[in-house]
Amino acid sequence: MNSQRLFAVPTHRKGSTLTEVLVALMIMSIGLVSLATLFPLATLRAAKAVQVTAATDLRYIADAQLTMYPQMITDPDLNPATSHFPGFNQLSLNWVIDPIGYRDAALMTPAQDANQVAYADYYGQEGAVASPWVRRYSFNRGSPALAADFAGLPDTVNILFEKPLVGALGGATEIVFPNGSLNSMGISVDEKNGKLLSPTRITLFSADGRTSQSRDLTLVDLSKNRLVWTEDINGNDALDAGEDVNLNGGLDRHPLPANFMSTSFRIESPETRYTWLLTVRRVNSGLAEVDVVVFFRRPLLTPPTDPKSDEQLYPVITMDTIQGKQEMVGFKQTSPFIQVQYTGARPAVRKGGFLFDAGNARWYRITNILADTGSKIDLLIDPPAIVSSPRDDKGNLINYAMFPRGVVEVFSLGTRP
Repeated sequence: MNSQRLFAVPTHRKGSTLTEVLVALMIMSIGLVSLATLFPLATLRAAKAVQVTAATDLRYIADAQLTMYPQMITDPDLNPATSHFPGFNQLSLNWVIDPIGYRDAALMTPAQDANQVAYADYYGQEGAVASPWVRRYSFNRGSPALAADFAGLPDTVNILFEKPLVGALGGATEIVFPNGSLNSMGISVDEKNGKLLSPTRITLFSADGRTSQSRDLTLVDLSKNRLVWTEDINGNDALDAGEDVNLNGGLDRHPLPANFMSTSFRIESPETRYTWLLTVRRVNSGLAEVDVVVFFRRPLLTPPTDPKSDEQLYPVITMDTIQGKQEMVGFKQTSPFIQVQYTGARPAVRKGGFLFDAGNARWYRITNILADTGSKIDLLIDPPAIVSSPRDDKGNLINYAMFPRGVVEVFSLGTRP
């Protein structure tokens, strides 16, 4: 008797082979790796966007200050008795308004070169000698305390100390603390005279938590355990020597609002991340071309003997054929190519960064680094050289370039009277 199966038994199992699984994993890993690379790129782009946004804000602030204080062009040293055309000579009428750089150069050691020329008075240095090509002015009369306020963006602070402080402080210009309290607040102060070594402020919060009041400290009196924010330090209602902190010729007291009730306070050290300087070029028409240069975390100036000094100028030794023979031209008008010479430490040259033409007080972006032999660097700049390197009244070529770090953007403000 023959029997017949009613149900067929499968001859193979359903599923994926090991090879298929491995291929799928490989394809998925390619996608995940591609996706993962987007995260650091997105972070970098976001950071750059923040920098450009802050730089744009500071550009408009600088433009508004230039409108408020046209003396930055007409009388940058704030001395009506001097010439309104500062510079090394009548062929070099370029200067910068640079409160931050002026402050740092004045505080660094040494503050003068071998010829007793102050580094703060000129933007740039050739070795251990101040460069005479571009004058520098602080415009805030050299007050270190006002440099960051005038040329910075108040973007963040470091909290040195924080504690509850409950009480009525309406109209107060100082606070007296218990003995020994000031030593724990982290304030940098000269113990001999109570002068602050770095800008410091106190912020008091109202009892309702809705408002706060910030005051720049003018004195830390360790003997009487008080913090003072009025310029009338000795309380005699007279403007005495050293009391005019902001150099405006008056006695500013900055009292707290009447009926102000405090619930807590902070001691803060402002950290100015974004700062500006103005580049001014006087042109033949009697107008001045102005650029705003915005820095992010501008490095403090180092002594000229430091090979990595941020204001070191390097010779531009670009050659060109003139009337059948090779001659050094430095920056050549309409040419995007320059060659820079250096010895020792390499200048802070990077693609996408900026360089400063000291002869013409103009800024260029570095679009490419073509070659670096260890003593010479070939660069492409944008835009191509607007004007050629000039010569001084003795016929010497002014062909120097600077590579400052931390430059975010250079904005043109056009021409001003």
